[in-house]
Amino acid sequence: MHVLNNVTPAMRTIHMVASILVVLIIASCASEPVRNPVPHELQNAAQVVDMPGIRVWGDGSDDLLHADIVQSIHNEPEGLFPRGPNGEFQYSGLALSGGGDHGAFGAGFLKGWSQSGTRPVFKIVTGISTGALIAPFAMLGSAYDETLQKAYTTITVDDVMKKRWIVGAYWRESLVDNHPLQEMVHEIISNEVIDAIGMAHKKGQRLFVATTNFDAQRPVIWNMGAVAISKHPDAYSLFRKILVASTSIPVLFPPTFVEVEAGGEIYEEMHVDGGTVGQMFFYGSSLDWQTVLRDASGIETPIDQSILYAIIDGEVNPEHEVVRRRLMPITDRTIKTLVKVSAWSALYRMYLHAQVGGYDFNFVSLPNDYVAKNNQPYDPVEMNRMFEIGYGMGLKGEGWQSVPPGL
Repeated sequence: MHVLNNVTPAMRTIHMVASILVVLIIASCASEPVRNPVPHELQNAAQVVDMPGIRVWGDGSDDLLHADIVQSIHNEPEGLFPRGPNGEFQYSGLALSGGGDHGAFGAGFLKGWSQSGTRPVFKIVTGISTGALIAPFAMLGSAYDETLQKAYTTITVDDVMKKRWIVGAYWRESLVDNHPLQEMVHEIISNEVIDAIGMAHKKGQRLFVATTNFDAQRPVIWNMGAVAISKHPDAYSLFRKILVASTSIPVLFPPTFVEVEAGGEIYEEMHVDGGTVGQMFFYGSSLDWQTVLRDASGIETPIDQSILYAIIDGEVNPEHEVVRRRLMPITDRTIKTLVKVSAWSALYRMYLHAQVGGYDFNFVSLPNDYVAKNNQPYDPVEMNRMFEIGYGMGLKGEGWQSVPPGL
């Protein structure tokens, strides 16, 4: 007892540091979790087990996607997407960006747009990251506005992630546990919601969500309606798994693994946040829109008066900010800059494809004069504030822009 009483604070500190070093040394010797990745030569042949045809690569033209959109036009019930007096196509598409808790802005904008009476029925809805969670409700219409409002104004950070001790991070896949996110997705994306997406799919609407195949460094576009109507026993769980994968920022959240088959063998693909390769998308280079309309209508030169709307859950213009000479402020500024530049890039790509495809393009974003009063993630007060800003803009039809910033 006498010896213990004479242990100095310095000795205690040395003992603590030594203990941490022992833990880190043990961590470095820990075995890596085993996985069976898809070989490079088989990545184009890989299909989800017993569910072929539910996805395409997002960085190249694809005959499967072309045929699916043509078929969707043939499946439309009369009156859902009325043509113009001279047979003009008049579709509305919607692209939803990433942005984490800033998805509250997009949710509010959609509700205000509904209240204005001008929100269209969308032919195609796409989503990445938080936009992937909004997208199913955006497709299903105003009946789900209250669900969106609750999801984006009442949650806290504890509903999205479970923090872990930094000690031991070496042998883990992520800094936080995303089981709370999985539970939240399971709660708001009910079987009834998935069934409703399946019904919309049968009527010619399309819901696409993007993830990133991390091994391949390529975007993957998932046809969520095709998943919903597949009648596969794992369809509901896969639908939710894709949404979780699309929202799982690598390093922060663990990756999602999807079992696939290629060359008669079973493998695992690693999927992470779709925003890793782009903050938003429509169909990109995977589809020639004019050829789709020609093949679907039989008209050599179809008249297209369609319009693509994009909702960006964040600001898009450059913002001046004096950065402190410390690691965390520099890291934070770096991430924000990379995300914003990724959003610019996505806007330019969609704008270019609209010009080539012959349809109109409009986007809206969180106003540049918005300044957060609380920078803590998933703060209900701040999310309510962003929701109300979006609601007011959607109700008044304000903020739409037709040209990307800087063009």
